[in-house]
Amino acid sequence: MKDVILALLGFSSGVTVAAGTFAFIAAIGIVPRMAQRTHTSQWIRFYDDIIVLGGLFGTTTMYLKYNLPIGAFLSALWGLAVGIFVGVLAMALAEVLNVMPILMRRGRLRKGIPFLVLAFALGKTAGTLVYFFMPGFYE
Repeated sequence: MKDVILALLGFSSGVTVAAGTFAFIAAIGIVPRMAQRTHTSQWIRFYDDIIVLGGLFGTTTMYLKYNLPIGAFLSALWGLAVGIFVGVLAMALAEVLNVMPILMRRGRLRKGIPFLVLAFALGKTAGTLVYFFMPGFYE
């Protein structure tokens, strides 16, 4: 009985977190904005379905061990796609919260804004490389 209650509690907690995550993605309007910028508005429903399937796949990888023989090249493409998605999500959140205008105003920045954005991206890349390739950070 205890295991059943724990399983239900874990499942309901997971559903709640997933619903919050997908509601957050929908609230900041990342999918319609990206579809508008890429002139692929007819594929918005497909994008929504793929995001949900990606969330389900990502969640199940925590509990099930998948062995997909896709090779190094497709693994690199997968990593690139995930990185682009996370980057776009982070920048959309920063845009919604008006982080950049506040940062520019408080830091009295007038020039070099593209370099600031590049520095953010390079810093994130460096942190990711340290996390995955330095022993002891990722196991």
